[in-house]
Amino acid sequence: MSTPNRLTASVAALAVVAAACGGRARPAAMGAAPAADQPAESGPTVVPAGDTTGLLRVRFARGTTSGIVNDSLRDGETQGYLIGAEQGQVMMAHAITWPVRERESAPAAATVRVFSVPDGSELSAPFGAGALWSGRLPATGDVIVRVSATGATAYTLAVQIPRRLSVGAEHPTAAIRGSAPSRAPVDYIIDGESGRTLAASLRERDPATLHVYGLDDGTQLAPLSERRRLWAGRLPASQNYVISVVPAEEGAEYELSIALR
Repeated sequence: MSTPNRLTASVAALAVVAAACGGRARPAAMGAAPAADQPAESGPTVVPAGDTTGLLRVRFARGTTSGIVNDSLRDGETQGYLIGAEQGQVMMAHAITWPVRERESAPAAATVRVFSVPDGSELSAPFGAGALWSGRLPATGDVIVRVSATGATAYTLAVQIPRRLSVGAEHPTAAIRGSAPSRAPVDYIIDGESGRTLAASLRERDPATLHVYGLDDGTQLAPLSERRRLWAGRLPASQNYVISVVPAEEGAEYELSIALR
């Protein structure tokens, strides 16, 4: 599998989990699309952007690192969203399209593009245009995420901004206690060097599991499907690694321990 495809599959898995946990049942593959005219019972708050005509602002619920929006596009239409972030943060925005009607053929292909609000310039992504945009944000402030598609479609837009942890030679360990307000994953990110040993663990009693993967190449260290509470091993490449806590229930309390040596 190519690098972009591995990364797309990884983020798609997270987005599908988060969409399923936002108060809706996830539509089966090639099945009915999620309704686009009603807000999810939980997840991000979507409000009019005010001074930016036609755009909606996506807000992350307290204690989360992701926002989910279920929406739809007419043929030839583009939807835009405002997201606030800080300079240097890594953001991933992924649009998963669903068939508009049951038993319909494959859904339209989505494209996600990101623009700077102050000057309107487009922010580049390492893997080019596609359903996934991933990159480091150059400045503090708002960015615009625009979603388009090859035809009419419903879709789930998942936006992730992992919390960066400083672990390394001077501070090789970190312990984070948290409570997940929904079943959407809570994401953390670290810098990892090839050959170093990473250990990530949750307590045995925590109602959550881990998803650990390389941000740049999508390498799955602890795949979502394995539902692990512990992963330890040597890092295969120098890159950013995402460590996601995937809650099994709303309000799940967890304690994440990370060591990098």
